[in-house]
Amino acid sequence: MDVYLGKALSLVTLDAVIVWMIPALICFSISYLRFRKGKMRLRSCLALSILVFYLGFVASLTLISRTASPNAMMELELFWSYRLIHSGNRNMFFEVFWNVVLFIPYGFLASIISKSKTKWTVLMSGALLTVAIELTQLFTHRGLFEYDDIIHNTLGTVIGIALCLITYKIIIRLERKYNIQLT
Repeated sequence: MDVYLGKALSLVTLDAVIVWMIPALICFSISYLRFRKGKMRLRSCLALSILVFYLGFVASLTLISRTASPNAMMELELFWSYRLIHSGNRNMFFEVFWNVVLFIPYGFLASIISKSKTKWTVLMSGALLTVAIELTQLFTHRGLFEYDDIIHNTLGTVIGIALCLITYKIIIRLERKYNIQLT
C-alpha cells in the first residue's frame, strides 16, 4: 500500500468519523427543513450533507493531521512532480494519483448541488478550495505548498463534474427508455 493511501486510511477512526458526522448531520437537518418547505431537492439535501462529511475528511487529511514544521515549505516549479515520476519515483506517481482522486467527490457532489447547467461555478469553487488548502498549508507550515497539487485537485474536480454529467445522461436515458421517474 502506498504512503498516501495508508495515511488516508489511518485517519478513518471512529472518533474522526464522529467529528465529521456532527456537521454533516446538522447540515442535513437544516437542508431537510428546506426540502420540506419545497426550497431544496432531496438529492441536493443528501449531496450537501455528504459533501460536508467529505470536506471534514479532506481537512483532516490535508491540514489537521499534519504536524507543523519550523519553516514554510513550497515547491514553485510547475510540474516538478512529473519530472520525479519520469525518473522512476513511484511514490510521487501515487501522490499525484491520490491528489486527483481526492477531489473527484467534490466535483461530483458540488455538481449535484449546483443549479448551474454549465458547472463553471463548481470548477471555480474546486480550484479556489484547493488554493485555500495550499495557502493554509503554507501559512501554518503544515505541508508543502505546490502548484502541482492545485492542478491535480482541480483536475479531480473536472473528472467529478464529468462523472456527474454522465450519470445524469444515463438517468435521463433510463427514464425515457422505461418511462419512469428517477430524478
